[in-house]
Order: sequence, then C-alpha cells, then structure tokens
Amino acid sequence: MERTLYRRLSTVTLLLLLFWQTQAWPQERPCVGLTCQNLIYRSYVEDRMSLWESTLETMEFEYSLRPDDALLYDILLSQYGLIGYYLGSDRKTEGRSLLNKAEKYLEILENAPGYDAASRLFRAAFYAYHMAIRPWRSVQLGIASERLINEAIELRTDYPRGYLEKGNMLYFAPAIFGGSKKRSIEYYSQAVSLFEQNIQNNHRWLYLSTLVSLANAHEGTGDITAAKATLEKALEFEPGFKWVKEELLPELQSKK
Repeated sequence: MERTLYRRLSTVTLLLLLFWQTQAWPQERPCVGLTCQNLIYRSYVEDRMSLWESTLETMEFEYSLRPDDALLYDILLSQYGLIGYYLGSDRKTEGRSLLNKAEKYLEILENAPGYDAASRLFRAAFYAYHMAIRPWRSVQLGIASERLINEAIELRTDYPRGYLEKGNMLYFAPAIFGGSKKRSIEYYSQAVSLFEQNIQNNHRWLYLSTLVSLANAHEGTGDITAAKATLEKALEFEPGFKWVKEELLPELQSKK
C-alpha cells in the first residue's frame, strides 16, 4: 500500500511539474542565453521580423525571471532595432508602443554600473525616434540627442555605437541644423572600424546595419562605387544577407 501511495504521489508531483513548466515558459522557447543573440542576428540577416519579435518576447520573459544587466542591454538593443524597423515600415503605432516599453527598461539600465555610455546612446536614439513620431519636437529633442551622443563618445572612445549614432544624426538632420551626409561617412566609417577590431556577438547585426548606413551615405553623396564596395563587404561578412543580396546591391548595380 505504501508503494502504491508513493507511485500516486510521484505521478501527481510529475504532473504538477509539467503543468508549472507549461505555464511558466512559452510553448516554444526560441532561445536561451547567447542563442537569443544568434536568433536576433538570423532574424536581421534573413528578414524574419516575426522571429525577432518572438525572440525579444522570450528575452523579456527571461529577464523577468532572472534580471541581469547584460541581458537587459541585449533587450534594449533588440528593442532599438525593432522600433527602427517599425517606424521605417510606417508602423508608427507599434513603434510608439515599443518605444514606451523600451524607455522603462532604459530607466533600469541607466542605474546599472558600467553602462553610462550605452544608456546615453539609447536615450539619444529614442529621442530621435520621438522626433520621427512627433516632428514638431525635432529642434528640442535634436539638441538633447546630440549632447548625449557627444557625452557617450567622450566616455567611451572605443565604443562603435557612439560613432554610429553620430553618423545617424548627421545623415538624417537637415543641413540647416548641421546635417551632412559627407560628414556622416566619417563617423559611420569609424564605427565600422571599431566593430571590426572586436566584434561582439550581440553587435553582429548592428555591424551589418552600419555598413548599410555607410553605403547609403556614399550613395547620397554620389559615390556609387564606394556604396557598392560597402555592400559587397557586408556580403563578404554574411553571404546570406537577404536585404543586401536581393534588393540593395542589385538596385545599385543597375545604376550607371
């Protein structure tokens, strides 16, 4: 009788454990740890934004269970990329919603040791996103964004994201407010160089994105040859980069 009772209790315990696992974890856990970074990279390379979204959800869930500053940085980096995608795809409602969520995560990172430059750059980029959503605030937010970018570069001269955001600011700002596609090339190039000196796993997609931005800047200044070479460099790093392989480079090659 004791053996029968033990078996029944074991069965009940097993069922409870299985029930807890199915409730506590998503039905399909797309990633754990470094695998999340790899999936974000594959999402970008293969243009599978639904995978990016589901991976980000899992990262947020992991953080809710085990808060960690490095994971928080990866979450914000992924949110930063996804917001840019939403706004660039004219999905402003989704972009605004995710931006509001990301700013709450950023408030936590701003108090984490060792992330002073990173936090400033996220804040600067989020200001830029607000400018895209609310253009009438561009002057005020643009000044604040530039100040944060310059502070971040002073704090971390070896951090490629500082030069990337400086390049973005110069590329997108109107000339009357100091914008210059020619000058943006200098900063994008510096970001590329720093990425290549020590490419981090979670920055691989951002490295490719920076190459695309650099190619756009070259094209914007009329240097089609340099633009093509930059996109070809991106394909050397990642031959399966769908956006470049199937759209951007063929479009450039069709130009005389």
